[in-house]
Amino acid sequence: MSGKWQVKDHEAERLLFDSRLLIAFAIIGLLFVALVLKLVNLQVTQYEYFSARSDGNRLHSQYVPPARGLIFDRNGELLADNQPIFNLTIVREQVDDLDQMLNFLATLIRLNDDDIDQFNARLERNRVPFASIPLRYVLTEEEKSRIAVNSHLLDGVAIEPQFVRHYPLASLTAHSVGYVSEINQNELDQLSEDEKENYGGTNHIGKTGIERTYEDLLHGTVGYEIVEKNNRGQVMRYLDRTDPIAGKNIELHMDARLQQAAEEALGEFRGAVVAIEPATGGILAMVSKPGFDPNLFVTGISSKDYSVLVTDEVNTPLFDRTTNPYPPGSTVKPFLGLAGLQHDFVDYDFAIEDPGYFRLPGVSYRWGDYTLRTLIGGGHGRTDLQKAIYQSCDTFFYDLGNRMGIDTIHGFMSQFGFGQNFAVDISYARTGVLPSEDWKKESRGEPWYPGDTINSSIGQGYMWATPLQLATAASIVANKGKVNPPHMLKSVDGIPYIARNYSAIPDVLVKDPDYWRYIEEAMTMVVHRPFSDRFRDYGTAYEAIAMADRNMPYKMAGKSGSAQVVGISQDILSSTDIVVSDLNKDHGLFISFAPAQNPHLDPQIAVAVFVENGEHGSSVAGPIAKAVTDTYLLDILQVDFDTMNNVPPLSEPLNRALITGSDE
Repeated sequence: MSGKWQVKDHEAERLLFDSRLLIAFAIIGLLFVALVLKLVNLQVTQYEYFSARSDGNRLHSQYVPPARGLIFDRNGELLADNQPIFNLTIVREQVDDLDQMLNFLATLIRLNDDDIDQFNARLERNRVPFASIPLRYVLTEEEKSRIAVNSHLLDGVAIEPQFVRHYPLASLTAHSVGYVSEINQNELDQLSEDEKENYGGTNHIGKTGIERTYEDLLHGTVGYEIVEKNNRGQVMRYLDRTDPIAGKNIELHMDARLQQAAEEALGEFRGAVVAIEPATGGILAMVSKPGFDPNLFVTGISSKDYSVLVTDEVNTPLFDRTTNPYPPGSTVKPFLGLAGLQHDFVDYDFAIEDPGYFRLPGVSYRWGDYTLRTLIGGGHGRTDLQKAIYQSCDTFFYDLGNRMGIDTIHGFMSQFGFGQNFAVDISYARTGVLPSEDWKKESRGEPWYPGDTINSSIGQGYMWATPLQLATAASIVANKGKVNPPHMLKSVDGIPYIARNYSAIPDVLVKDPDYWRYIEEAMTMVVHRPFSDRFRDYGTAYEAIAMADRNMPYKMAGKSGSAQVVGISQDILSSTDIVVSDLNKDHGLFISFAPAQNPHLDPQIAVAVFVENGEHGSSVAGPIAKAVTDTYLLDILQVDFDTMNNVPPLSEPLNRALITGSDE
C-alpha cells in the first residue's frame, strides 16, 4: 500500500537511534578522556608550575632588615639608638590605580608634595617585586585609626612597624657621629650584588661621620621570611623565617659631657673645638657650631627645612668646621721654632733685636708685627725663641722662616700632620695646605717667592690647617714626639678595636730630647708668664686665662693665633642677619695641652679651638680651651692636683697619678 497510509519501519528507526546514541556516547567518551587528560596535565604534568603560581598569589618571600648597631660614648651614654615607629607602606603590584590610591590616602592622612616625591623616588630604586615601599613615616594614632577603618578600600596598603635611627644629643653630635638617611640611586649603583642583597628591605645608609665610616659594622646582615598574604596584601601568617643579624654596637672615645662643655664654651660664636687624649689618640670631643638636628634627615627632610640649612651662608650649619681648613695663624710658631732648633738655625742663646717689622734684603716693603697693632707700637726688643713664642713675635719668625726656607719648613712640619690626614677613621677630613716650592709650581703654575715664605712663617698666606690637624699637632708635642693617630672608635661589642686601615706613622725625632722641654716651657709661659716691669715680657694669654683664674690648680701649655679673613662673598656681605663688620674680623685660634710641666702626670688632653671671626686668639679662643680642659681634668677625671702638688716628684711621671675619678 502506498501513499498516505505508509507503515513505519520500526527496525530502521531503532537502528538509527542506536547509531545516534553510540555517536553521542563516543563524543561524551572523547570529551571525558580529554577532560581527564587535561586534569592529568594540570595536576601532574604542570603541577609545579601552577602550584608556584598559586602560591605566588598568597605566599611572598620578603627581606627582614637587621637592627642597626648602637653608638655609645666612652661612658656608655647613647649617641645613636633605634626607636620604633609605625609607617604607611604600599605594595605597588597590588594597587591598580596608584594615583587614585594616593589621592584617597591624602583624605585620610597628611600627605604633602615632599612625601609624594620621596615615595616616587623609592619606587624608582625599588629592587624587589612585591616589596613594601614606605609612603609616610611616623603615623599618629588618629592616622592609624583612619587607615584601619578604611582598610577594605586599601588593597596593597599596610601599616608596618619599623625601627628608625634616633640621635638623643641632636645637633651636639651632628657632625662627629653623623646621620643615616635613605639610600639614593647613586649609592645603590656603587654596591656590589652581594651588598645589594644585604641591603634588601633596608631603606637607610650612613651618610656622614661615624655612621658612614663604620657602615659595615653598624648595618648587620639581612634576614628572610615567607609570609601568607590575602588579596589585599595583608599578612595572614608567617610560614618560615631566617633571622637577621643585628649590626655591632660600637663605643667611641668621645665623652658626651666634654662634648657638651665644648659646645657651651663656644657660646654664640661660630667655630670648632677638637680635644684629643694624647696617650691614645682617642678623640674626646669634636664640636662644630652651629650644628643641625640630624634627626630631620633620617625619615626624609622636607624641602623647606633643607632650604633653611643650605641657604644660611653665614652660619652654614651643614659645614663641618672641625675638618675643614683655615689659616692657622701664630699657632704654628712652636712647630717652626722646633724646626729651627732641629736644623740649627737657632739655639737657646740666639736672639734678635725686634724693631717691630721685618725687611728682606734689598726690599723696601715692611712686614709688620701682626701682634703689635696697638697705640704703643714698636717691637718686642731683645727676643729669643721662647720669648718669640710666649709673646708671639712675628718679626722673629719672619727672620727664622726666611733663613730656613719653605721646603725645610714643609719637611719638618709634615711630621706633625700638617698637609696630611693622620686621622684613622675620619677619611673625609681635608688635608689643608702645607706649601712648598713644588706645591705652588704644580697647583698655581707660579714660582715660590721669598714673600710667600714670610707669610707662611706666621701661619698665613698659603698655609691652611684644620682644627683636627692643630689638635693632632698639639698632642704630638704633648707626647714629646710620639705620634698616636687620632681616631674615634674605641671598641666593637666591648672588644678594643684597631682599625683595619691603621698604619703606623713615624714618631717625630729630634737631635736633643731637651728641645721638647724647651718648647713646652715656652708654651706654658704663653698662659702663665705674668706681667712684669720688663717691656712686653708677659704671656699673650696670661690675662685671659691664668690671671682670670688665680686658683688654677694646673699649668696649661698653649699658643694663640689670629688669622686674617681672606675673602667674603658679596652675597654674604649684603646679608641683613649679621653686622658686616663682624664678618671682617680675624679668626681666633688657640691650641693647648694639660697638665703641662707636671712631674707626676703626663698631659691628659690636647685641645684646638677655632672661633670664626673671633678676632682674638688669646682672649676669645683661649678661655674656651681652658673651660674644656677644666671640665676634663677637674670634673671628668677628677684629678686631685692639690694633693699631687704636695707629693715629691718622681723620676718618671705617672700616667694616672692621683686621679680620683676615671673616664674608663
